[in-house]
Amino acid sequence: MKRYLLATAILCAGATSSCKEKTSIAPDLGFLQGRPETVEIFIPYEEFVEDVAIFGGYGSTADFIGGVIALDFGGLNARTLITLSDFPTSLEVQGSDGITRTDSDLSFVGGRVVLSFDTVNGSLALPVDVELFDIKETWHGPTVTWEVAVDTAGDRRPWTQPGGGPRTLLGGATFDAFVDQAVDPSASRVDRVNVPIDSAAAVGLTDPSSGTVGLSLAAAEPGVLLNLVDLSIVLLTVPSTRPDTVVEVTVTSDEIDFILDPPPSASAGWLRIGGAPAWRSVMRLAIPRTIESTAEVCGTVGCQVDFTAVDLNLAELLLTTRQTESAYQPQDTTLVDLRPVINPESLPKAPLGGPVSVPQILPPELFAAQAGTVVAIPVTSFVIGIQAAAAATGSMPDAWLALLSSPEPNQIGFASFEGLGGPGAPVLRLLYTIADAVALP
Repeated sequence: MKRYLLATAILCAGATSSCKEKTSIAPDLGFLQGRPETVEIFIPYEEFVEDVAIFGGYGSTADFIGGVIALDFGGLNARTLITLSDFPTSLEVQGSDGITRTDSDLSFVGGRVVLSFDTVNGSLALPVDVELFDIKETWHGPTVTWEVAVDTAGDRRPWTQPGGGPRTLLGGATFDAFVDQAVDPSASRVDRVNVPIDSAAAVGLTDPSSGTVGLSLAAAEPGVLLNLVDLSIVLLTVPSTRPDTVVEVTVTSDEIDFILDPPPSASAGWLRIGGAPAWRSVMRLAIPRTIESTAEVCGTVGCQVDFTAVDLNLAELLLTTRQTESAYQPQDTTLVDLRPVINPESLPKAPLGGPVSVPQILPPELFAAQAGTVVAIPVTSFVIGIQAAAAATGSMPDAWLALLSSPEPNQIGFASFEGLGGPGAPVLRLLYTIADAVALP
């Protein structure tokens, strides 16, 4: 006998007194007669899951909006890499006579790098010191890691020094999100900080012969993590036509990557969703053809009915949250998306179908202080599809279901759920109705 947990709600078509009547049994007819009954069952993990696989590497940090910096944050280090844009080689300058002329002989005398940080997530309680370095080695955004600068087909180039190669400090600053509130409690949080750079650094950024190809942003003190939202470079130049005038030139960069050390290790028997690059958990489901029913339906202690012959009202995948390792705990909500796997033999690159249901919004607390919470993810349409296939073929098909974050990736933290073994293993909850006549298996 399969170990289902059962609950029953009786749906009566007649008066209340008729609900007390017992259903007659006609075993020689091969089906059950009676009023519609709604039954709730819970199928344990080992009886509906054939296999689970955890795959990583979906997307890259280049797909992430912004960057991350961290120093020994729960053992995690992170640096943001900024690709330098083309700096202007000429400027339209208005002369003392009021006429605007093109000046192609610019002298850069300094500047600043303007950093914009997330003021909701990250180490914001205290001021954080940040440092800006130059980078002399090129990298490939979609494949760059802490150890490797480029990892494409036929071209794999490790950094000469892990973490971005040799670096030269250009400047530093202190980011304090609450500096204005110390004076005026009603003031908004500060989201920007300027890192001053001197004339030598400014020349190095604008002169291709200097060998500088990018910038590296890092935290200067341990135990902190900040999320970089945006960055711009403001250079100060003295036009040759107006040597008494200093002009600001602003350059933005859309190419921001970040590298992590160490990357998260593979999961050991538990489910993982999200991160950057992102993780997916893929389950191969084998729902049994016969499922438990109750005495109200069967007229005896219990029986099993043909799953393809019942009307499925609701199917939910019940997952128990697990505390993610501290460095990779989600800082923001996680949207959990479930999609069928179209060609399982092509995993981990198999195409996916449309969403099984609306993505579930899970707050970060579920994977930290509130770990152990059971969340219900609807899979009704997916299971009904399995029912229909079974009714057409005569046997229950295996079905593959991918659990992933949406969008992918959207934060370095990932959601964790209990896997096989223990009281928190996934459970399939079914709520179905038995109509007037249901065939026995």
